[in-house]
Amino acid sequence: MAYVDTDMTSGIDAPKSSARDIVAAALDGVEAGAYEVLGDDVTRWVKDALSGEVAAMYQQLAQ
Repeated sequence: MAYVDTDMTSGIDAPKSSARDIVAAALDGVEAGAYEVLGDDVTRWVKDALSGEVAAMYQQLAQ
């Protein structure tokens, strides 16, 4: 997960997931027997980006 809307992240100006959504995703993953649970869109984007081409993430390398 990336940032979750809690007291700890109150001073951060970035998109945040609700704690309820993260818990629901985790419980759904446990129930499904998942080896990995990606709790939000930011985390899914990072995983996709890390498995792709480096130049796709960093436009300055695509020259």
